[in-house]
Amino acid sequence: MIAFTGLVITAFITMMLICGAGVYGYAIAREFDNVMQVGMIFTLESVARCAMIPIAGKLGDKVGRKQLFLSALALYMAAYTAGAFSTNFRMFVIARMISGFSWGLFITNIFVLTADIFGKDEGPKFTGYLQSFSTAALIAGAPFAGLVCSVNWRLEFYITLPVLALAFVLCAVGLPNVPKFSAGKPMDIGGVLCTLLFVAPLSLAMSWGGARGWTSAIITALFGAAVTGISGLVLFERRAQEPIFPVRLLKNKFYVSIFIISFFYSVANAAANYVPAFVQFSLGFNSSIAGIIALPGFLIAIVLTVLFGRHAAKTGRYKGMTAVWTLATVAAGIIFLFLGAAGTEAPVTGLIILAAGVTLLAAVNGAQQIVPYTYPMKVLKSEELAAGVAFMSFGGTFGNTLANGICGALMTGGILRIFMVPVFSGAVMLLFTLMFKDSKQGETI
Repeated sequence: MIAFTGLVITAFITMMLICGAGVYGYAIAREFDNVMQVGMIFTLESVARCAMIPIAGKLGDKVGRKQLFLSALALYMAAYTAGAFSTNFRMFVIARMISGFSWGLFITNIFVLTADIFGKDEGPKFTGYLQSFSTAALIAGAPFAGLVCSVNWRLEFYITLPVLALAFVLCAVGLPNVPKFSAGKPMDIGGVLCTLLFVAPLSLAMSWGGARGWTSAIITALFGAAVTGISGLVLFERRAQEPIFPVRLLKNKFYVSIFIISFFYSVANAAANYVPAFVQFSLGFNSSIAGIIALPGFLIAIVLTVLFGRHAAKTGRYKGMTAVWTLATVAAGIIFLFLGAAGTEAPVTGLIILAAGVTLLAAVNGAQQIVPYTYPMKVLKSEELAAGVAFMSFGGTFGNTLANGICGALMTGGILRIFMVPVFSGAVMLLFTLMFKDSKQGETI
């Protein structure tokens, strides 16, 4: 429980720092007179997270999960310490990018370490508790940042870093040492390099394409680098003794079904990022209303995360949770379609439609927090667990990254087009939900 407390604190504080960036990021850019480049604070950190997540699983097996977790958390704290004492905008951007690299290395290991502490049978239940705190951080991040930034943005880090240091000590004392499953096997260096060459340029291209032009020289070059990366990755992974991506697991349609469902939910959920903007600029309501419209959904998600985690631990069944997850996403997409009919001439009706759709979409984040991270606990062998969870986590993160580019492209035709994304995503989720079935007790893939 000492170690688990440390993991909970780590998950909560780091997610709160991610969710508060929209507030303190603008405060930092304003202080250093770089408001026009504020997007760099968000983009580079997000790309760094996405690039490192698929690598984290195999690296943890190679050097030890506990050792990787503690080393990455120490680097994370060091990066934000440098950020807290930044003397210019570029220094903070670099520090936050490094924090993204380190976050990507330790976050998926949190779930595997939970299984190491409590076992695969009880792991899903405690993952539910852990993820409920992460969901609470989604709610607390922006208000906390707004409160401290009214005094000084550096307080965000002066307050949170000592708490993270406490979490580090608790984890160092309490985490168990587990076998280094890949200690005697060569690291897939080619796969690592090609993963970075694929993920980082593609993520940047999807983030910048809408603003810089999809056919501009820099975006074309980034797409070219990504194609080179994915081509090299296919070549190296076919030959690697211990591939970064769990190629063998991809032969199982049930594991792949959960991966694709998680991926497309992340794509659908990206539409929710534009809800506050639509509330303010299209419907004419103030920022206070825009800020709380998703709150009921997130509160429901906290409860569902705990309940789904307990259900998974008790029964080992995921079909029902996955069906709820998918049907709620489909329903949210259908509700959003009525926004066009409401138009800006009926702002109250539009607000009600938005609130209904975003509540459903946010509520089933409780399934997204449980199913992809605990299903591998039930069906994978111990030596496959870290890579399997990392790949699942990568799917969700990468889906959100790609969706930012898709939404940016759709934005040129009007913000309403973005709210069509959940309909398409939900339809794909439904197809793979129908393909999915629960594994038998004790069955592994």
